[in-house]
Amino acid sequence: MGSEALFVFIAAVTVIYWFAFYRFMKETDQMNDERGRRINQIASEKTLIIVQVLLLVGVLAVDAFQWLDPTKVLALIYVVAIFGHALIRYYYSRRM
Repeated sequence: MGSEALFVFIAAVTVIYWFAFYRFMKETDQMNDERGRRINQIASEKTLIIVQVLLLVGVLAVDAFQWLDPTKVLALIYVVAIFGHALIRYYYSRRM
């Protein structure tokens, strides 16, 4: 998959995710709910930690393995961040 196709794919997935996230928050009234905001805050904090670790591992891996494409590593980290945040938010919405 070329860089242009990868960019288009990630852009499309991002738009779909933002639309679904906004619609979910609006329909469940979690935009105005303190519990929903707290769940989103916890999920964001956990996702930030995961992304920081993945960025460090990605930088080290690209440096160690010259055949790795940095663009694809960053794209993978981005996709993990988006869907990881959604999964963590879902987990905490069931737990709390």
